[in-house]
Amino acid sequence: MLSDNILEGKKILVLVSGSIAIYKTLDLISSLKKLGAKIAVVMSDDALDFIQPLTFESLSNKAVLHKKSQKYDTSDAPNHINYALWADIAILAPASINSIAKLNYGISDSIIITTLLACKCKILIAPSANINMMESIQNKNNLESLEKMGYKIIPPRETLLACNIVAKGAMADIEEIIFNIKQEFKKDSFWHNQKIIITGGGSIEQIDPIRHISNNSSGLQASALAIAFYLSGAKVKLISSKFPINLPIDIEKIKVSSSKEYKIAIKDAEDSIVIMAAAISDYIAKETKQEKIKKDNIGQTWNLELIENEDLLKQINCKFKVGFKAESNKDGERNAIKMLKPIKDGGKGCDMVVLNIINEKNKIGDIDNEVTILSKDCKKVISKNNKLQISFEIIKSIKEKMYKNDK
Repeated sequence: MLSDNILEGKKILVLVSGSIAIYKTLDLISSLKKLGAKIAVVMSDDALDFIQPLTFESLSNKAVLHKKSQKYDTSDAPNHINYALWADIAILAPASINSIAKLNYGISDSIIITTLLACKCKILIAPSANINMMESIQNKNNLESLEKMGYKIIPPRETLLACNIVAKGAMADIEEIIFNIKQEFKKDSFWHNQKIIITGGGSIEQIDPIRHISNNSSGLQASALAIAFYLSGAKVKLISSKFPINLPIDIEKIKVSSSKEYKIAIKDAEDSIVIMAAAISDYIAKETKQEKIKKDNIGQTWNLELIENEDLLKQINCKFKVGFKAESNKDGERNAIKMLKPIKDGGKGCDMVVLNIINEKNKIGDIDNEVTILSKDCKKVISKNNKLQISFEIIKSIKEKMYKNDK
């Protein structure tokens, strides 16, 4: 849904140890290839008991390195040195308990360990094992030790394991692994440990237990922003009434409904960058009924009394504030610029505003979007693109503005 070219042409070394989760590695390689990555595979002796090398070679279009295929007759022959130096990034998936232990202690009696020890690139580890083995003191210590050395551990997920127990021992989902791989190529030290709060979706204001006032916001732009900030290396919290796409597990997700719930979830934002992409209702029902209002009691005309809702954007006190403005007429830019004014002057105290003009070519809920980014000293028009690419442009503009503010 939200495409990017982050992995286009990237050389990814996939190392496979003996585990029933090996079948998922086939899907991982297929997915990486579709994203434009170049793949090479290294298989342990135990992995060969599960799947023949030909299967991986058919997917990767490159000779699989294993104990019997290792050669040194050419400069690009399949051997642990050539493959290690070829890689932009390496991932051990699945990583067995045995391979994790050997890697931690540098026991290089396996071709995957010798290859990993020869790597100069970033190495990711996706463990898979029986829950008792996964939770053993030895394995926990080994993973903790590897993490301290700079290896990145992608936590296992909870599901029905091969041992017929539902527990947290299965290799991470393919999408989660790919999120982690992309992050290694996209992260920016500027965003390291920066706290980002993003609101998305539209508030749902109840009239009675059945009916409500809301809007057409899809939550897609907020989710795209959350992914883009995560890939950039920030600590992300997404507060939304809608989560239309899968998100990395490291993104904190808070499901809300009413504007009051949004307000509670946004509290303590002083040290955060807040991106207010949510469409909060301007008006709410003056009185919310606890039981459904019967049609017979309403009649042919329903005069519903609404009152103005509080302005959450004005109330937010944070390090850097970005407002979103959806408009449908030519006065949109002028109205958006007003949001940059201080609150005492009738504005909303925003450091930046993202203007979204809604029309036949730019509809709410579309995957593609066209926006204008406004600040006190800058105007940037972002032409039609998918919402993830739009998000990266917004992030770039925030970084540029924060640099200026620091000078």
